[in-house]
Amino acid sequence: MGLTRSGRDLGSFQGSKVAIIGIGNLLLGDEGVGVHVAQRLAEMIHSDDIQVIDAGTSPDIFGLVDAQKVVIIDAARAGGVPGTIYRFELGDLNVNSEQPLSLHELSLLDGLRVLSFLNRRPESVVIIGIEPSTVDFRLELSPQVERKLPEVMRLIISEIGGITEQTMEVIR
Repeated sequence: MGLTRSGRDLGSFQGSKVAIIGIGNLLLGDEGVGVHVAQRLAEMIHSDDIQVIDAGTSPDIFGLVDAQKVVIIDAARAGGVPGTIYRFELGDLNVNSEQPLSLHELSLLDGLRVLSFLNRRPESVVIIGIEPSTVDFRLELSPQVERKLPEVMRLIISEIGGITEQTMEVIR
């Protein structure tokens, strides 16, 4: 199992029980944290039941209708200290709001609204957000966010129920 880029090979996702989706722009520092995490997890996780997806800036969630659980990782500005880790469940967000949907450029929440409307949304959706420090033109993460990546990866592995001592050692 390798890292799947959104739009290239989501067909190979069919049948996987868990999808881990990293979202972000690698060219904008901490904005790319979700992709950085997905890339690291893809090197560690080798299971047909778990698909790690680098969604970049255009998360195509319509290929995920067969997933039982989806874990999304992205930068999240919530006013905390840079590096703060947030965990949201879909119920914490207003996915079914009356905001109009744009079919030209669907956001992640728009896509989840459409899947809900079609009764095709995954059973469980968890969003892991990391408070960014630096969002500007740079390829590397800020030290505050970089230091938190092992904790973020442990949280994700715990979410999918696959944490082992061997995995913990790799993440440390």
